[in-house]
Order: sequence, then C-alpha cells, then structure tokens
Amino acid sequence: MKTIKILSALLFAITLISCDTDDDGGGSPPEIDLEATEITFSIANRDNFVADATITGTVTNIKDDFKSGENQQSVLLYERSLGTPSGNPGNLVAQQNFRNLDAGATITVSYTRRWNASSPAEGEFPPDYILVLSYDPDLFIDGNEDNDDTNTDNNRVERSGQGINMLFN
Repeated sequence: MKTIKILSALLFAITLISCDTDDDGGGSPPEIDLEATEITFSIANRDNFVADATITGTVTNIKDDFKSGENQQSVLLYERSLGTPSGNPGNLVAQQNFRNLDAGATITVSYTRRWNASSPAEGEFPPDYILVLSYDPDLFIDGNEDNDDTNTDNNRVERSGQGINMLFN
C-alpha cells in the first residue's frame, strides 16, 4: 500500500513538473518592430533652380501586427538646418499620429516646401531631414505586448537635402 501511495505521489509530481505554468493558450508573445524605413524626395513645378520639394518619410511594420491606443505613438519629420546642434532634431515640419499598423503595412508623413537649389541655404548647405518614430514614455509598461517595439535601433533615419538638389540634374 505504501508503494502505491509513493508511486501515485511520484506520478502526480511528474505531471505537475511537465505542465507549462506560463501556457495561457496564446502562444509566444508577438514580435513587434516598426522601422523608420526611408526618406524620399520629389520635385514639382520646376523653374530652372526653383521647385516645390516634397519630403516624404515612410515607417514600415516589419514584424507582427501593432495594436495600440490613441495618441501613444506618432511619426515625426524634422528639418534641421546647418548650424543646428546635433542633439537638436531641428524644426518639426510634419507629424502623423496613428493607432494600429498591420504587419507589412506602412504609414507616411509628408512636407512640401519651396526649394531654391541656387541659394546657399538649400543649394550649397541644404538642411537634413530626420524621420523619427516616437512613442509615449509609458508605452513599454502599459501591459500591452502588441505595442512593445522589440527593436528601437531602427526608429530613426536621416537624409541630407542634397538629394533634392540632385533632382535638378
């Protein structure tokens, strides 16, 4: 009888040990990664060295569906002129707030301005453009795994406005 009780207890212990206490039926946590992908330039209404330049920043969801609350994240586009300290992103020229972004989907932000490729401020010393993916400071502690970016190293991209001047060639 003692042997049966010991075997029963041993079998029960083995069953408990083999159970996954973290298994809630949901599988592994989502892998969220939004990426500041690129900044592109285009010009229109060109007249010699003057045109309307459009600066477009693109953010891409390169992993699982991103699901969040309102006003918790936004895409920011900055214009930083020559002489602006490197720690300062410059002037905010466009912003796009968003809530959800499906896997593989993109969100863009654009800014159009008059560009004079023959002026020193644009032709010789063009501004830099900086695209930043910005999150609410408490986003990573809100308990929602569907909005925790697992790779924040790719949340910023920078490009020189010299690319606009190249469009005049």
